[in-house]
Amino acid sequence: MKITALPLLFATLSGAAAFAPSNVARPSVGLNMAGPALAEKSTRDLNQMIKQSFPEMSFIKRKSLSKNKMLSLLSNTPKVSAGGKVEWAVEKGAATFGLSLDQGPIETASPTTPFAKAVEAFPGALTNLELVQMIDATLSEAGYDREKTLVACSLCCDEVNRPLETDLASVYTSNFNMGGLAGFPFGGAVAFGAMSAHIPDGGSTLMVYGPHVGVDSKGVVGSVERRGRKEGGACCGSAVAASGYVADVFAGKTEKAPIPDDALHAQQAYVGDMLLPYAERLESADDKMVELPYALYDAQSDMVERIVQKSCGGVTDGQIAVLGGIQVNTPENYSDYFLPLSFELYDNEGNLLEDFLSNVNKPFNKVKNTFPGALSNAELVKKVSMTLESNGFTSEKTLVATSLCCDEVNRPLELEFNDKYNTNFNMGGLAGFPFGGAVSFGAMAAHIPDGGSTLMVYGPHVGVDSTGAVGTVERKGRAKGGACCGSAVAASGYVASVLKGEEPAALPEDVIDAQQYFVGKMLLPYAEQLEEADDKMVELPYALYGAQSELVTRIVEGGASGVGDGEIAVLGGIQINTPAGFTDYYMPLSFDLYNNKGEKTKALWS
Repeated sequence: MKITALPLLFATLSGAAAFAPSNVARPSVGLNMAGPALAEKSTRDLNQMIKQSFPEMSFIKRKSLSKNKMLSLLSNTPKVSAGGKVEWAVEKGAATFGLSLDQGPIETASPTTPFAKAVEAFPGALTNLELVQMIDATLSEAGYDREKTLVACSLCCDEVNRPLETDLASVYTSNFNMGGLAGFPFGGAVAFGAMSAHIPDGGSTLMVYGPHVGVDSKGVVGSVERRGRKEGGACCGSAVAASGYVADVFAGKTEKAPIPDDALHAQQAYVGDMLLPYAERLESADDKMVELPYALYDAQSDMVERIVQKSCGGVTDGQIAVLGGIQVNTPENYSDYFLPLSFELYDNEGNLLEDFLSNVNKPFNKVKNTFPGALSNAELVKKVSMTLESNGFTSEKTLVATSLCCDEVNRPLELEFNDKYNTNFNMGGLAGFPFGGAVSFGAMAAHIPDGGSTLMVYGPHVGVDSTGAVGTVERKGRAKGGACCGSAVAASGYVASVLKGEEPAALPEDVIDAQQYFVGKMLLPYAEQLEEADDKMVELPYALYGAQSELVTRIVEGGASGVGDGEIAVLGGIQINTPAGFTDYYMPLSFDLYNNKGEKTKALWS
């Protein structure tokens, strides 16, 4: 399954010079012609001015702007006046004034020609040049000195990965090499300790790690044309071989192999061994070659964290910046890319000082280990909208009805759908049950735009915290995690007690507790299913989905006629909440189309 990392936020700058012809007339409003005074400002001050002038610009894009480019944008782009006049996005400002967003004083040795197919496969990926500029700007602001920074790379031994090291050397000189097959830091704690002893006096280190994957001239992921070879080949070969081994073990075709007591094949054996926990996730992916580098990144991240925590003391009084992601190799004469998935700063005791990407909704791949097939919110909305459009729905004439739990952690999904479909009708109550019922559905149907249709999205939710534990999540502003979903957990406790012989609760006379009573009552038929589960917190949302599906079907079949001549698309699944700074997910379990007679006409997804 393709995971869209940092969706929409890491849009690359490549090719922006062709935005618009230079003869486009300039607006007369609010130009800021600061001249020499602006040029005297520091890079950091300019970056803060860009942040204030263009709040919609992502962290990565802002940090990748050179000083010259920031001066150009600040000098020529219209501002928002006190009266709230025109506000220009950086791309529109550049287009209006014919500005080229080519990068500043940093020059890299590798090709800079963009390769759009790389970004199509891995949205958010940056060219090597953009990446190096982003790193330099970020670390400079954090107090790093180029001359006193030692770069440690853990990239695969494949020759296609050397251009990134060369490009980093254009700023920080030569790099220490910790990497082996597939990009794993096989030099381990000893290599990190040795590297630490080489850091210039009073300096710090930058560690860059990640697997790599090829995208060939046809856009095929997992292959790339290499210099001097007519046919493309596997990229990364070690990773592809390991995925084959993992698939065979998962399918029961072979036994898990022991690590050989011989250096000849030890590294490849370790690659396969560390990829094994991701077997189910890979097998359920829409495109295994796209999912493979994400799984390898997760495996490598665990190893990198252990190395840093064990060996950080060797950095004496410096700091440790750790950038992790996926290297994307392209055909000859095109720029390679790197998809940043984490960028963190640690002190020499292993304490996290800053998460440079904390303001970005990053992927949280622990979700995929427990709920294979889950889609990020952005992926879900994109896939749903494409499916609906192919079935005659339009965003202008579609009203979204959601039945999600009242918990505040569930609003981001509604906001994602609202970006596409304007707003949503809310049918949901505790645990995500559509407690608005048939009356609520009828009211919603009366609000559908003339000639339009409706999309109903429902399902329970469950948290996955930073440790990967299911049924809890860290909430904004709270030091400790809490139950998620609280109503569901309480209902499961009630159901367990009834299964053990306690009397079922009676319908409360007071409406104040009616919803929770119904949650427990509708979960009762799933009591044995929950008690027999290996992990009740994982099974609980599936049971709730089953109970909600029964109620949703009754509501849709009974109220379909209110939709006029439109149709009803019903998406059901499990919402998955993650820690702050990460995207939430949704695991689709059904997506069906009904006519206005309440008849199911098509399974949109199987």
